[in-house]
Amino acid sequence: MSDNIDKLEKKAKEIFDDLYNKMESRIKDLSEQVKDNIVPDTEEKLRKNIFKSVFFSFGIGFIFGVIITLFGISNGKKK
Repeated sequence: MSDNIDKLEKKAKEIFDDLYNKMESRIKDLSEQVKDNIVPDTEEKLRKNIFKSVFFSFGIGFIFGVIITLFGISNGKKK
């Protein structure tokens, strides 16, 4: 009985190791594609529209800050 359990555990480990290796290689491929294709385009667009990028980032940060502050105050976490 324990022999069968050992075989099943070994087979399950092989399957999970294979799946892990496939996922790891796929993630590496995707990250390389992002670095090669998306990042340069994004950097170029940001450099062309630097003021829009800064104001947009500031606006989102400000909105999140207000939301977090209001959420904290409404839960009684006042300073």
